Amino acid sequence: MTVEERGRTAGRQTVATFVTSTDVGLGYDMLVQRRRSQRRSRTAAVIIITAVIAGSALAVTPAADAPITPASGAATNGWVAFDALRGGGDIYLVRPGEGALRLEVAGSDAANEACPAWSPDGERLLFGRVSEASGTPSSDAELVIVPVGQNGAAGSATVIDLDGFDVLEGFEPHPCGIWAPDGRWVAFGGAGEVWVVDTQTGTIRRLPDLRPSDLEWRPGTDQLTIAGDMGANRSAPTLSTPVTVYSVSTGELRRLGSDKAAHITWSPDGTTLAYTGGEADGPHLHLVDADGANERLLDSDIGEANQGVGPVWSPAGDRIAYQRLIVGRAEAHEVVLVNVADGTETVIAPPVTGGPDGLAWYPYDVTWSPDGTMLLYTAWPEGGPPGSTGYAGQIVVPADTPSDVTIVNDEIRLGPDADYSHRWAIQMWGRQPG
Repeated sequence: MTVEERGRTAGRQTVATFVTSTDVGLGYDMLVQRRRSQRRSRTAAVIIITAVIAGSALAVTPAADAPITPASGAATNGWVAFDALRGGGDIYLVRPGEGALRLEVAGSDAANEACPAWSPDGERLLFGRVSEASGTPSSDAELVIVPVGQNGAAGSATVIDLDGFDVLEGFEPHPCGIWAPDGRWVAFGGAGEVWVVDTQTGTIRRLPDLRPSDLEWRPGTDQLTIAGDMGANRSAPTLSTPVTVYSVSTGELRRLGSDKAAHITWSPDGTTLAYTGGEADGPHLHLVDADGANERLLDSDIGEANQGVGPVWSPAGDRIAYQRLIVGRAEAHEVVLVNVADGTETVIAPPVTGGPDGLAWYPYDVTWSPDGTMLLYTAWPEGGPPGSTGYAGQIVVPADTPSDVTIVNDEIRLGPDADYSHRWAIQMWGRQPG
């Protein structure tokens, strides 16, 4: 695919816009959607990935694979980062057995912040910031990267201005980034484009005509994987798009395999991609090798979901977690673990916390701890405290003994706007440095 790079200097950064030739179109939706509106099986979108070969065909230029680096083990006693949009849009840190700690960063009092994500080494926290007049396109968006000590104290922040960052009306206004494996590059979606940012230099690459419903970096490489949905609007049936891979080092875009997907997750060794698709005859979970070959079915029916972040591969590599609606319930979900080796499933019923109330917790989204032994739910307790509309918190559930529930946070009310379909959710639980 022919790619033209144009650079300009703006403030503290160089902005590089990658413009693809346009002739043939596909479509993608945004990375983020609000709770109660987002559906894994019904995401928004219109997509256009365009290119020209001999004037009419999509260019498919395989990018050279970078060496695969297996995922390293990590302790699970790091901070969990989350945002609480009620009361100003603050970032909080919490660990099991400790109270929530508000992250103190210069400039936070005059801004609205959301979607925190830990760097691969667990030492820096990334989040999106917009002005108080948020919710509208071009709301002075910024990326903020701040080192965080083991005591939760923030160091001096790096702020990257995102001049020209727009959002689609009604969607999440913050730039919600996910870290590349090298801890340098960050990617997120905007209105009709994907942004790829070098956090060391501030250089920005804008990939136009891409509206992703999911983004994920391939482990051990510089390759950003993009999936999308061509549905007419957020409530329309899913129309998945071909998976596209962008290489930071070469600037090339290529298709991965021939199938279509709306949500994706890589195996920790980077050899296999799992994706949801097959909406023509029901929601399926498929696997495909990193070179696009050997497409195969893992789960023929993963059910419907109107919340969550799609499938998430365990850091241990043996299981994939996803969530689905409980039959007969409008909003309540349960979590399913699929064994990658043979496709067998373990269904985790909504965990029930102890005490006189005995509340059942239903996930908005579910992710893994860095070592793959625990599941982190952002969830709502049925009933909840009196007057707690939109009440939500975090719980930790051991993957093998899911009855042993630990409430990580129920003191900060996340509110009805606190859950989105963000891939940054997989980086909420930070690794303990050292």
